[in-house]
Amino acid sequence: MVEIIPRKAAELPLWIKILFYILIALLLAAVLSYFILGHFQKKSLTALQNLEEEILKEQTPQKIALEKEILSKQKKINDFALILDYHLLSSKINLSPAEQLAIVSGRAETFPALGQQLQIFKKEAFVKSATLSKISLGEKGEIEFTLTLSFDPNFFK
Repeated sequence: MVEIIPRKAAELPLWIKILFYILIALLLAAVLSYFILGHFQKKSLTALQNLEEEILKEQTPQKIALEKEILSKQKKINDFALILDYHLLSSKINLSPAEQLAIVSGRAETFPALGQQLQIFKKEAFVKSATLSKISLGEKGEIEFTLTLSFDPNFFK
């Protein structure tokens, strides 16, 4: 049967109304945050560009040359550490730039690995001499050693 008088729609529960308003607030917060973060990003990029320009203004040819030299020395040191880590299980390095020496105490898995490492050091241009002083057999069969490396005087300059 058709009703002539429309009925009142059923009211939504209170928790659904509250959830609706919370979600609307979260949506507005997300949209507002998007624009605020965009503004801060632009501001930060501008500040970063200004700082980079100031750094470029402050660089002199001497500073640039010094920076390149330091980076090349850092690369040599990192290469030296990489060579040690590749062949040796553990090592302790005592570096003495004044005497142009490095004393490396460590362990190697096998005698051939230690021999290969010694040959690599002897072939390096910046190593004047590589002397193996103490060699002993460790508890687990590894080779314990002390290696003295004498460097080219220009290496530390």
